[in-house]
Amino acid sequence: MPYVGSSILRVLKKQADLEISFLKLIEELHKQGISQYRPILFALSFLHSLGAIDFTAPNITLLTAKESS
Repeated sequence: MPYVGSSILRVLKKQADLEISFLKLIEELHKQGISQYRPILFALSFLHSLGAIDFTAPNITLLTAKESS
């Protein structure tokens, strides 16, 4: 599970605006060999509960330290 969460953060950090659509994120994770949806959803839920990401339909946004406080 931590591996999936760190992979999600890596994909988000590569984006110019720190934002990615859910389907594009799934596509990027599949390229890394992460193909099961359950660990992805658990990792997204965990990152959201920490305040590291936010869901703004239809995108997932990486929050900065100021935004997550």
